[in-house]
Formats: sequence, C-alpha cells, structure tokens
Amino acid sequence: MSRLLVCTTLSVLAISAHAETLAMDCVTPLQPELSASPALLKEYGDDIRAEFNAYFVEAQTYLNCLASASASAQAEVRLVLDAYREMFQ
Repeated sequence: MSRLLVCTTLSVLAISAHAETLAMDCVTPLQPELSASPALLKEYGDDIRAEFNAYFVEAQTYLNCLASASASAQAEVRLVLDAYREMFQ
C-alpha cells in the first residue's frame, strides 16, 4: 500500500474520531418575551423570572456547546493540515 494512501486513510479515520461536537448539535435557546406589562409582572412575576432563569441556563449550555464545536473543528483542521504536510514533505 502506498504511503499516500496510508496517510489519507489514517487521516480520515482520525478526523472521524475527533469530530465530536458540531455546531449543528448545539440547540439555540428560545428567547423569553422581553416585554411585559406591570400587571403581568405582578400576576406572573415568579413564572416570568423562572422563564428567564431557564433561558440563561440554556444559553450557557448553548455557548459551551459552540465552544466545544469550535474546539472539534480546530482539531479537525489541525489533523488535515498535519496530513497535508506529511503528504507533501
């Protein structure tokens, strides 16, 4: 088997193993309603606060997911770059 074929095959396998999180895996949280009348705040204030708190938790999870997807993408690019360098040495 040629060295190029071996390097290419190993690179594809390594990329598949490292592509753990993709941006499409990250679920964008639904933004809560940003305006409420004083009457609604008075009657449903606890529910509105809970909705905002849930949003902030989901937003943090989303941002962490995007960071993980970015790290996975960077690792993939490094692997491809290393394989490219190896092929053309």
